[in-house]
Amino acid sequence: MRSKLGKFGSAVALSLLVAACTDTSQPAAPRPIGLSPSFTPTELAAWFEQASPVALELEGTVFADHDEAAGQITIGVEDAGAMLRLQPALARLGIPEDAVAFRVTPPIYQMATLRDSWRPTIGGIQIHFGNYLCTMGFNADDGAERSFITNSHCTNRQGGVEGTLYYQPTSTVDPTVIATEVEDPTYFKGGACSRGKACRYSDASRALYSASVASTRGVVAATSGPNNGSLTVTGTFTITSQDNTTQNFPVGTTVSKVGRTTGWTQGNTTSSCVNVNVSGSNITQLCQTLVQNPQGAVVVGGGDSGSQVFRITSGSSVELVGILWGGSSDNKLFVFSPLRNIQQELGTLVATQ
Repeated sequence: MRSKLGKFGSAVALSLLVAACTDTSQPAAPRPIGLSPSFTPTELAAWFEQASPVALELEGTVFADHDEAAGQITIGVEDAGAMLRLQPALARLGIPEDAVAFRVTPPIYQMATLRDSWRPTIGGIQIHFGNYLCTMGFNADDGAERSFITNSHCTNRQGGVEGTLYYQPTSTVDPTVIATEVEDPTYFKGGACSRGKACRYSDASRALYSASVASTRGVVAATSGPNNGSLTVTGTFTITSQDNTTQNFPVGTTVSKVGRTTGWTQGNTTSSCVNVNVSGSNITQLCQTLVQNPQGAVVVGGGDSGSQVFRITSGSSVELVGILWGGSSDNKLFVFSPLRNIQQELGTLVATQ
């Protein structure tokens, strides 16, 4: 399976916080780890077999452990409330209070990446069509139609609607058709387009979601970047605004993208509203924006096509400014179509949460 990039080519850190949970309204507090009286291994093993299933079925329990080294049953809980719910249940089993120690522990999540299955879907994750992989740019509503935006070249035929079917993360992992291409304007000739070329102002298409597939508008996956190559999702960005008017971004404007190949990368605009020939084709994309990282970091890779481009406004809040479609052969420059151009060709899109 190949990745397409133009025609040029929640996890939580498991920091275990050891603490004794106390509640001033309770006369008895659990003993800290390492201070239990002596119990035989046979007794502890039997109590653990009883305690583990009971503890894990209660909300707020993180783990249960027969800690042979400490001579205790150790139960990880999210907070004191979870401990207070557990204590009576364990007492009913006849397990001595001194045989159990509680440890405050953050909840543990699966380590999902941009290439894993996501339901509901969000921006920045992998999509599959035909024999290729691209990136889901952003979810948006076109009137009452729940949709996502990706590249025109991330369809079975660039320009024109042929009903491309999309899967996430791939059709082999999940054969569900998540969406179908419904809008992809044909490329034009003449006018502002050079002789022998076919042109558009955006490399963008729209896919309509299947009714059974959940999606979340205004959310983009966030990895532990920028520019470190991580694909592990550690949080999300929230699209709180969208720039529907800018074609000429001031040189030096800092923008980011999240794509299935290089994750979260960031750079500065170097040229705006430039006409770009797509290598190996007769296509010219008109009025596009070029981005590079000042330190020369890699900002794009094959399969990042379709990535949303945004400005961080505050914390995890971002402003949507466009969609990435290509880059340089050394992966240190990417090109994006401004959101103004996308809506000029696809119509009004609501992408904010």
